[in-house]
Amino acid sequence: MMRIGVMFAVVMFVIAPVSAAPPNIVFLISDDQSSFSLGCYGGENRTPNLDKLATDGVRFTNAFVASPQCSPSRSAMFTGQSPHRTNTSRLHMPLRGPFPTLMEMLKPAGYYTGGFKKHHLGPELRDKFDFYQNNKNWAAFFDKRPKDKPFFLWVGFTDPHRDYEPGAASPPHDPKDVKVPPFLPDTPQVRADVALYYDAITRMDADAGAILALLDKHGLADNTLVFFFGDNGMPFPGAKGALYDPGIRVPLIVRWPAGNVSSGRTSNPLVSLYDLVPTCLDVAGVSHHAEPESGVSIKPLLLGDDKPLHREIFAERNWHDNFDPARCVRTDRFKLIYYCRPEVPYAPITDLARSPTWQSILSLHEAKRLSPEMERRFFESPRPTIALYDLKADPNETTNLADDPAHAATRKDLEARLSKWMDDTNDFLPSPAVAERAAHRNDNEPATTRTP
Repeated sequence: MMRIGVMFAVVMFVIAPVSAAPPNIVFLISDDQSSFSLGCYGGENRTPNLDKLATDGVRFTNAFVASPQCSPSRSAMFTGQSPHRTNTSRLHMPLRGPFPTLMEMLKPAGYYTGGFKKHHLGPELRDKFDFYQNNKNWAAFFDKRPKDKPFFLWVGFTDPHRDYEPGAASPPHDPKDVKVPPFLPDTPQVRADVALYYDAITRMDADAGAILALLDKHGLADNTLVFFFGDNGMPFPGAKGALYDPGIRVPLIVRWPAGNVSSGRTSNPLVSLYDLVPTCLDVAGVSHHAEPESGVSIKPLLLGDDKPLHREIFAERNWHDNFDPARCVRTDRFKLIYYCRPEVPYAPITDLARSPTWQSILSLHEAKRLSPEMERRFFESPRPTIALYDLKADPNETTNLADDPAHAATRKDLEARLSKWMDDTNDFLPSPAVAERAAHRNDNEPATTRTP
């Protein structure tokens, strides 16, 4: 049974006293990049500027997005709220309505706001920036910004989104040298596809380097809080558009010398990109109260206190160019995925379906040469309603433990956590707790047994 209700945003902003000038804040966002696809995360691709950023800041190893889809994920970065709560669950939906964006939340602290290129949330969102350009003229913002105000700058790169063409990097990455992710088959076609993906990341790294150089040129680097992160996983089958870790686990690097963020450190606790909004407001000295609160400030992690801030993180999959709604809850060890249309087999979104990688997967499937794990991942039909993975024993999420009696308590616990989150955030889908009730039975009526 689906609930129908009216959503209200309850948000208050108060300027809290700060001991120093609030920092400038820069978001550098890659478009479709899993965490392992970066040199400083162990990737083979060339990313010297972002590797240097990690050397000078903190690299997070367990950062997760709100959704493995572009615009829903970005709406959570702007609002700190779930995409289904802000009516941005479907791809290309504009962000509008009662929920304030980070640009508006920072205004009480005097911030000037700017944006470049991709935000993917409609003209209403674009018009909330004081400055916006859909190009790479990065210097224009630094020349125009008021010099007596702190600033927030959003830079939405369009790399490494598909489609790919040779020439993004010189020299190009050699397909022989790439490491094919374990959830994909190792074929020449896949290797060539991954190499082009690496090339696009290298081009994006150069753009990031140009912006970081402008911070240095204008003497802003020390008191600028720089975040680099991905909006969702790599544009390959089983990653982008899927709730497996390659779809929701992204790189997150943070640098802030004046904020006493120590350099060269790795932080392992779970973080969510829901945390971006409360973190920015925290460092800006803006007291923020919203119900329900989806994220928390990660400032303690930036300052070296690695006490976990989250027991779990949540993510959602909704309409992209196919309707495959799903939800997941992930702890540091387990993940539970709830498929709301299990009768529908996996279908890659359009830009993945036309990729050489998916065509290679189809050929191996037709020839009966695909591994059993990949057969299940891409062609199982029907799929289970609930999938449970032990990420410590099974990091590639290949063995579903949902019906294993040894993990019954874990399943029950995670289903309860996911159901509560869905209820608290006014999800339009029935939660697992609702879905498992006796069909069509009123909760106030006792179960009965009927005879013909």
